[in-house]
Amino acid sequence: MPSGIPVDSVGYISRKRDWMRRSFSTFNFSLILSGEGSYTFRGETTQFQAPAVITQWPGEHVEYGPTGESGAWEELYFIYAPETLPELTRRNLALDRKPFWCVRRTTTMQEHASHLLEILWGARRTVDPDRIDRACEALIVETRLGESRPPVDRDEAVIRTIRDQVRSHCLENHNFDELARKHGMSPSTFRRQWARFVHAPPARYVMTIRMREACRMLVETHLTVAEIAHDLNFCDPLYFSRRFKEIVGVPATAYRATHEAQPWA
Repeated sequence: MPSGIPVDSVGYISRKRDWMRRSFSTFNFSLILSGEGSYTFRGETTQFQAPAVITQWPGEHVEYGPTGESGAWEELYFIYAPETLPELTRRNLALDRKPFWCVRRTTTMQEHASHLLEILWGARRTVDPDRIDRACEALIVETRLGESRPPVDRDEAVIRTIRDQVRSHCLENHNFDELARKHGMSPSTFRRQWARFVHAPPARYVMTIRMREACRMLVETHLTVAEIAHDLNFCDPLYFSRRFKEIVGVPATAYRATHEAQPWA
């Protein structure tokens, strides 16, 4: 079942630190899943916070890379041959007027990203290019459907600011009532508006981000579960293990056994 827009290459970088200053012969999507950075296209520079999508167009010079305290971001990218650009444009996936966009609704996007990565791990044993092409297209569509927009009012702007602060310092213990007051919002208004815009309780939102980092560490490092718990600021490894299973759905050891990175055959 060919998609009509075959992807040439898919790549994942858990902590990208390098800056790119060049033009490409291909058309590329870079999904920035976490971190923050800068993107310059046709002389216009945008500072952004993940999740976001940046594109590279054939023959167009671009400059982009991570900024912020960590100096790194998490990136999933797709590379398409220039011949596919007309079809990508016809399907409104590649828009000349929109080379960059932020993603506001992230839950479905994250599910599609996880699904794609699972397919890619499976491709070590059985290559299924049509499935990969379809998964890439679906993920791009989800980023467009979840595209960010300017805040509709002051309350949403405050919630976005607090959310970004919490996401950037997810290992800290946050007093959300105090954060709300600091930004001129009462705790009750904060809880109501947070539920309206984020769709997950504040503590669970932070825990989900930390568990995502735990997943990365389980796959990419040889640290023990207890060491990962300590690095993620959990005082009790057993509590970490319980929360990991609750949020991810499997024990940490089982997740590592299933997803641990291995050399491509």
